[in-house]
Amino acid sequence: MRRVAGLPPVYWWLWLGYLLSSLGTFVFPFLALYLSSRGIDARQTGLVLSLLGVGAVLAGPIGGQIADRVGRKPALLLALAFSAASALYLGFVRSPLAIAPGVLAFGLGVSMARPAMQAIVADVLPPDLLGRAFALLYWATNVGIAFSAWIGGVLAGRTWLGLFAGDALTTVLFAALVVFRVPESRPLPASGGRAVGWTALVGDRPLLAFLATHFAFMIVFWQFQFALPLAVVGSGFGTREYGRLMALNCAAVFVTQPFTARWLRSIDRGILLAIASICVGLGFGAYALSSNMPQFYAATLVWTVGDVVGLPLVSAVVASMSPADLRGRYQGAQMLAQALAMVAAPLVAGAVIDAFGLRVLWGGCIVIGFAASAAHALLGAARRRSALAA
Repeated sequence: MRRVAGLPPVYWWLWLGYLLSSLGTFVFPFLALYLSSRGIDARQTGLVLSLLGVGAVLAGPIGGQIADRVGRKPALLLALAFSAASALYLGFVRSPLAIAPGVLAFGLGVSMARPAMQAIVADVLPPDLLGRAFALLYWATNVGIAFSAWIGGVLAGRTWLGLFAGDALTTVLFAALVVFRVPESRPLPASGGRAVGWTALVGDRPLLAFLATHFAFMIVFWQFQFALPLAVVGSGFGTREYGRLMALNCAAVFVTQPFTARWLRSIDRGILLAIASICVGLGFGAYALSSNMPQFYAATLVWTVGDVVGLPLVSAVVASMSPADLRGRYQGAQMLAQALAMVAAPLVAGAVIDAFGLRVLWGGCIVIGFAASAAHALLGAARRRSALAA
């Protein structure tokens, strides 16, 4: 296999694995229905589903640690094996007490693979190609998720075991690609006087500032899962209209993502992240003025610009900031910030909505978006100065 679009074969094998893994995400949207079919009530379902978030929070640090200490390839294979085994386990168990640890293990396994995958990409590509490479991975993820809902509906309509077995199959196929096509890429551990491991990460103030800014950005971004459905229903529409908004987002990402990374390659990443933060803030803020579906569509397209421009760059920036032998931990820290934001977003939104209403929440999204934009602009300028001084 030769270089395609300027990227080496190992990248494209990983890209194909990413696509397969995303096609297997059909378990997630049907998990609540699966729990209901097992006789689990709404309260217990909510508690069990929250374990997915707990698994995602734990996965970043654990996956990053293994990727740096043991190797990228063993870490990735371990995560894929964990994910496939827990998916099959969920297909057979019945009681809530048995299902709960399976859901936790599934959330952990699915998310634990990402630090190793992202570290491999950073290991095998030069810094100037990382933005485009991560953008194409993000595109593959969105394409896989878009098709996974349809595939999951077909499988779940036949048998729940088939749903989980299908997820396990795509995971095993990804693992086979890793075994036969992806070499180990972990650099040798650093020698010398600098701090190592988590000590280096915790002492990296530019990284912590970047992750704090990304956390704020994601607090706004995750509102598409929590506050946006409430706004759509509150305006007199239903789940079908909300589904159309999500389909619009997926379609826009599908059409534009392969091209934007190349077009925007020459623009500083800090500037692009600043623009993305403004778009996300304004897009969600515009829902405060939306009362009909064309207005909802327009607002969704605005924050989708931020989605397309900004989210793929985060992994590229973190990779450029990380020492070669700590890329797994740094990517794991980025995942941790994102997972914590996913947990915090509905809590923050729920408190604001209960106290002040949806309009105040949307106004807060604008404020956070502009604050994150300013922070990204300043942090990007600091990275440029540091690069020039090096």
